[in-house]
Amino acid sequence: MIEHLSISQLDMFTRCGEQYRRRYIEGEIVPPGIAARIGTGVHKAAETNWREKMRTGRDMPLDAVQDCAAKAYHKALQDGVFFAPDELPGATLAMAEGKDTAVSLATLFRRDLAPSITPALVEEKIILDLPGVDLPIVTILDLYTEDKALRDLKTSGKKWSEDKAHASHQPTAYREAVKQATGEYPAQLLFDVLVSTKTPGLQSLSTRRDEQDTAILARKFQIMCASINAGIFQPAQSDHWCCSPKFCGYFF
Repeated sequence: MIEHLSISQLDMFTRCGEQYRRRYIEGEIVPPGIAARIGTGVHKAAETNWREKMRTGRDMPLDAVQDCAAKAYHKALQDGVFFAPDELPGATLAMAEGKDTAVSLATLFRRDLAPSITPALVEEKIILDLPGVDLPIVTILDLYTEDKALRDLKTSGKKWSEDKAHASHQPTAYREAVKQATGEYPAQLLFDVLVSTKTPGLQSLSTRRDEQDTAILARKFQIMCASINAGIFQPAQSDHWCCSPKFCGYFF
């Protein structure tokens, strides 16, 4: 039984209802791929740094951030990692390289992003109610800053397009969550993307949302709830990029 919703649930349901059914209705848990585990390591390092900065007013030393990312990455691997059948021969090497990537991106975070930011809320859990949605929506804000910027940290193997930032459901939900928690909307909505190209780089992409976006998001959640209640779980089209053994652990 579904007790709450989240943006990640909505994204999965929209991408492939069958994947959602097996994960959230049947309880069949397939671990994420190596990229997600890298992201976990970097996010934990960022969270730890922000909490330290709130306590002391200073960022952690670089080596401490790097060490935190490496440890969090290894801990995440212990929970499992998905490899497609043709990737299994190189899994050991991929996991070792994943550690190097997590440390590299954590270095970029500490050097190029962290010094300019003063955190106000870190990993803040807010239960969001949207009109017409029967279940509570759990949101966890990456970071809300003293200058009222809502920032979401991402890791990626390639640069984001501006369209990707504008299409994301997250800023819409998190904007409403900030209003619920603080009484006012954030002044900025930003994605900070740590890109693991040959020379790692940082993108900071700004996006905007308004009441119409919130109404559209609520309608998407309403349709999702109605579909779940009716037992309707539309699978992804067979030619969709996600419907393959490489990208979906539920493919078989």
